[in-house]
Amino acid sequence: MRGFEPAQPDTTADVADLGRILARRRSLILGTAALLGLLATLYAFLTPSLYTAVSQILIDPRDRQVVTNDINPGALSPDGGVTQVESQVRVIESESVLSRAVAEAGLVDDPEFGAPSDGIVARTMRSLRESILGAAPPVDARQRALDNLRRRLAVKRADKVFVVDVIVTTRNPEKSARIVNAIARAYLVDQSASRAQAAERASGELLARLDDLRAAVNAADDKLETFKAQNGLIASSGRLVNEQQLTDSNTRLTAARGRTAEAKARLQGIRDARGRVVGSGATPEAIQSTVIERLRSQYAELAAKEADLRTQLGERHPYIAATRTQMQDVRRLIDGELNRIAQAAETEYQRAQANETAVAGELERLQKASAVTAQSSVRLRELEREVEASRAVYNGFLLRSREIKEQAGVDTTNARIISVAQPPQDRSWPPRFFIIAAALASGLGIGTGLALAKEYIEPTVLSRAQVERLCRAPVVGILPRLTNPAGGASATAASFAIDHLAGPRRGPQDARSTSVLVTSGSADAAERRDAIDLLAAVAVARGDRVLVIDADSRGVHPNERGLLDILRGEESLHAVCVEDAATGARRLGLGDATKPVREAMQHENVERFMAAVRNRFELILINGGTLSENLRVGPLAGSADRLLLVVRNGETRQRDLLTILDAANALGRPVSATLLIDQRKAA
Repeated sequence: MRGFEPAQPDTTADVADLGRILARRRSLILGTAALLGLLATLYAFLTPSLYTAVSQILIDPRDRQVVTNDINPGALSPDGGVTQVESQVRVIESESVLSRAVAEAGLVDDPEFGAPSDGIVARTMRSLRESILGAAPPVDARQRALDNLRRRLAVKRADKVFVVDVIVTTRNPEKSARIVNAIARAYLVDQSASRAQAAERASGELLARLDDLRAAVNAADDKLETFKAQNGLIASSGRLVNEQQLTDSNTRLTAARGRTAEAKARLQGIRDARGRVVGSGATPEAIQSTVIERLRSQYAELAAKEADLRTQLGERHPYIAATRTQMQDVRRLIDGELNRIAQAAETEYQRAQANETAVAGELERLQKASAVTAQSSVRLRELEREVEASRAVYNGFLLRSREIKEQAGVDTTNARIISVAQPPQDRSWPPRFFIIAAALASGLGIGTGLALAKEYIEPTVLSRAQVERLCRAPVVGILPRLTNPAGGASATAASFAIDHLAGPRRGPQDARSTSVLVTSGSADAAERRDAIDLLAAVAVARGDRVLVIDADSRGVHPNERGLLDILRGEESLHAVCVEDAATGARRLGLGDATKPVREAMQHENVERFMAAVRNRFELILINGGTLSENLRVGPLAGSADRLLLVVRNGETRQRDLLTILDAANALGRPVSATLLIDQRKAA
């Protein structure tokens, strides 16, 4: 006997199994969709229709450049003006703009915007409310209309454009268009008025400061001139004379130092070039002499000649000695010329040093003289800066005040209505078809989710592979719903199942007989009985002698004689066994179950009975009912050669299946094979 461990429910499902799950639970899915569809239909047809009107306003963040120095900035912000336009969206939704629109459209007295209705029903309801709750506190009608307008208003701006959509939704198409156009006009009027007020306020503030600025300029001028007279500070071309002299001396000293440095560098270059002039390469920059260049050329020619002679005549030839003597003479001439150039550079360097010393002395004298008036100069520059600052501020304020005063009458707002709202022809809400379609789709989705969740909570058998995993036994046949057990695909599958069940027996004495106990879940009792009848009919058609034993206690008939009577020894097999006209097999009922069953189901009685029927029949089919609920047939299960489990694909609950498997394991008879009934297959 092979080991068997309790299995766990398998909650995995293939894509192909989802259709079976949804088809089996279609009532839940369709019911959910129908419920949501009904609710959506009621909402769509009972909700009052709403109409939406739209007006478009183009708001250019760059104001019209009517004047060059406008009070309102004309440059774009770093984000391209998007922030400015978004700010204008908030302006349109502001109370100042909407209040103008409320007044123009007459919304204070509109019942849709909170005004009391004059109808009989409304007046009656107000009277009843006042009589029960007392008089209501006074309400600001304008604020009430404003709040209702905000709830019905939407101001939007699409990406990458400066066009703002003003949208209003009401129950009347003409009213929606009228309110939208009133809001657009109120925005333009508000922008123009706000800019004019800003210009007038700025101009008034500037004018109020001009008298004080003018007095400040005059006072600064008087203080400056008085200080100059007291300290004897003489200016020429806007600068003090001693400052000009000091600046000129400083410039000359800088130039003298530059010439000294240049002469020193040239002298050092000449000194460093001694001994390197006759070598290869260019003449140093410090030595610019045509004589040196000619002597270097002669020396190079003699060197080349000396090399040729040394190669042709040898090292001690008289011509080579003469050439070398000429080369020494040229070198002495070069050294003499270099000495002359060095003496000239030395003289020039000394003159540059003397000039620098003289200029530095003059500068030092001027600096000492300037130190005497330094404190006065500091005060003088401070007074001059005060005068310049006061005069600049005064001139700027004077010019700007006049410009702003003239700009107050110029509208620089760069906004215009590009689309005037028209009364809409179609309602915007409710979109009946969309609501109903969305409700149906949502209902199908929710119903599908509920179906899958229910399947997950209470999983059923979904496929052949899953059955084999759970039962750890092969599926010996897949049958359709058993409507024609006499032939067709169901008979072929049943024949294969019989051949598989009639495999190796327990001993040679059972070589010609096979006993199969058939069990299933309680919900599959009808399919279990149909499967037994199919197997019996097919086996009879093949020429086998078949006995069908009904051991299911749920199908007991009180007056029926059968198996229990035989096991007690009260009846014989021949007396109680009858032929089934539908299948041609012999059938044996359970018998009298009112008497104690345990005594009848003794192991010795069952073994003696099974030995007797094996000698007379080739196939013995035992209807074991639901094994977990019919444990008293345990001895029969232990004596049977095979334990066959009938499962409905997509309908048998895994919980019932696992319960049967646990019961079979407890009886010591694990499931040998499984017969799968699949409704999708044609008979």
